[in-house]
Amino acid sequence: MSEKFPAENYKQNVLADCFEDAKKYFLDEYITVDLAHAVMLSEQEIITDEEYTKILKAIKALDLDEVYAKEYDGTFEDLFFYLQNKLTENCGGDVDTSGKLHTARSRNDLDVTIYRLRLRKDAIRLLRGAMDLRKVFLDLASQHHETLIPAYTHTQPAQPSTMAHYLLAMAENLGRDIRRLQRAFENMNRCPLGSGAITTTGFPINRHRVAELLGFSEPTVNSYASIASIDYFMEQLGATTSLLVNIGRFAQEFLLMAMAEFNVVRLPDGYVQGSSIMPQKRNPVAIEHIRALASKSLGQTLGVMAAVHNTPFGDINDVEDDLQPSIYSALNDAIRAVSLFAGTLESATFNLETLRERAQANFITVTELADTIVRKENLPFRIAHKIVGTSVRAAYGKENEITYEIMQRAAVEVIGRELSMTEEETNAALSAENFVNIRTIYGGTAPSETRRALAVEREAESQDEKWYSATVEFLENANKNLEQIVTNITGTQKASTQQ
Repeated sequence: MSEKFPAENYKQNVLADCFEDAKKYFLDEYITVDLAHAVMLSEQEIITDEEYTKILKAIKALDLDEVYAKEYDGTFEDLFFYLQNKLTENCGGDVDTSGKLHTARSRNDLDVTIYRLRLRKDAIRLLRGAMDLRKVFLDLASQHHETLIPAYTHTQPAQPSTMAHYLLAMAENLGRDIRRLQRAFENMNRCPLGSGAITTTGFPINRHRVAELLGFSEPTVNSYASIASIDYFMEQLGATTSLLVNIGRFAQEFLLMAMAEFNVVRLPDGYVQGSSIMPQKRNPVAIEHIRALASKSLGQTLGVMAAVHNTPFGDINDVEDDLQPSIYSALNDAIRAVSLFAGTLESATFNLETLRERAQANFITVTELADTIVRKENLPFRIAHKIVGTSVRAAYGKENEITYEIMQRAAVEVIGRELSMTEEETNAALSAENFVNIRTIYGGTAPSETRRALAVEREAESQDEKWYSATVEFLENANKNLEQIVTNITGTQKASTQQ
């Protein structure tokens, strides 16, 4: 004997959880879309003034505490139908009036609209977090144009650089992440409402007007694509994934720098923890959490991508109720990671003397010695490289630095004669300061160049702030406009479900 819908098993494993998720993530969006749709239906004279007023007042009369407290019992399919029933009750049982609200729309276009409305909140928060983190990097870079540091390749000391050059590299990467997040937001912030089930409607609706009321930049175009497409969240997740990979790599750098063996960064006391047994410990737990949160978020983004791969191009549950919370969870963890990173580094200090010593140690200046030999002696770089390499092997474990005498003996061994370079020229070529300062090439380490690069990044920061402020203002104005329209009819402010 077959059970009536919903079967108990289906209710417990699908509908009950989806109902709780919908209350948590979408209640505010449901109400906002209902209000905007009602306004548009009235302006298009699809519903009467009396119906319009009654519908708005019914929406305003919703008891949100009651909605949040409601446990799923199977008497309705989902939050949409539950809210429709409550609106009918608030219309005094007048189904004819309350039912008019659903004119010219489907749960399909309603759902993808509320998904976008919900997603853009987290997208804006993540953008703000990434911008704040970049500002921390730029502020630190501005203090360290002359701070010498060792740069590493393959985890080994490679060449001298500066802290500014190093931090600007991270800021530059974050700048590209920010632009990717901006593009993802712009492509997401288009309104699918009015697409209906998948082919629009025969009613004379105004899709541009409802997009305006909801703070979208414009409607989506093709109604089939409006329902079937998922790139609105895939692009957001793609941009987030790129950011997370960068965050994880940056965090690993600072975690290594905080090791006692490296001892070049000291985190603020508020971001380290002691040990229950070892009194001396200053564990850099904040950076560990940054890395863990970024990894957790990355795992969720990749999980969403795997879940939607090869799903049908149309309305399908695979990309809807069960999946959507994973998207918001991934973004929330990404937001936590970037925010924690900014807070941790904002008051961090660097061991400048240790960095300077290491910028001169381990033979990491000798690339410039080879270049100087090429310039001074007119020798091929291959030969200069061999002379310097021979010098390094001769000095290693003994002086542990190349002297003028060692270099000349190496030159005699390689080319059969001494070099014409003076001892002063040799010492200058081996100086970390000289190494950094001579690299005035575009993108190089010289303080003059890092100051120019910082100015470019500051201008990008300024433009991004303008984009962010304009976007937030646009969204806020749309919300205020909708609130005012509703208030003019009902005399009450729009309900808010912000918890």
